Amino acid sequence: MKKKEFILDEVWMLTVNAAFQRANVYTENATALDKKSFKIMLKGFIDDCVNNNSSITEDYEHIEKIISVSRYSSNFSGILNRGRLNFGVSQKLLNLYLKYLWCLDILKTPPPHFPIDRIIQQNLGIYQPVAWTQMQDETDYINIIEIARKRLLVSDYKNIAELELALFSRRNN
Repeated sequence: MKKKEFILDEVWMLTVNAAFQRANVYTENATALDKKSFKIMLKGFIDDCVNNNSSITEDYEHIEKIISVSRYSSNFSGILNRGRLNFGVSQKLLNLYLKYLWCLDILKTPPPHFPIDRIIQQNLGIYQPVAWTQMQDETDYINIIEIARKRLLVSDYKNIAELELALFSRRNN
């Protein structure tokens, strides 16, 4: 059990670092303790979303989960720039966490979507990527998911999560 706890804590740390790194999430007055408390509570909320994820079959249900992450974050408005996490940061948090859990076989079904960032947009052939850190709502997000679905039709992959794994690459590879 300690090994699983350890790896899940590491996965959460990687998820938060990736989602927050370019997003300028915190206000200047946010203390280290504030940030730690927020991340602990946020993990609990997202774990609840993940535990209820198996019943998600429609895009709108998954998008509602992303919106709920943003809404939940407003409980910590005093330490967050603009009073909450925007849609782009929220989708990155939820989708990346789901991706990691799926890759570790903790989740048996693939995530309904994938984390949207500049790298995957470029690899999908989007020449003017949308700044995911600036997404305020689902409009651009849905367009990117639809581009991936069209790409999926001419691929050998079963779902867009598998397609994203094949397309994603780190800059230093």
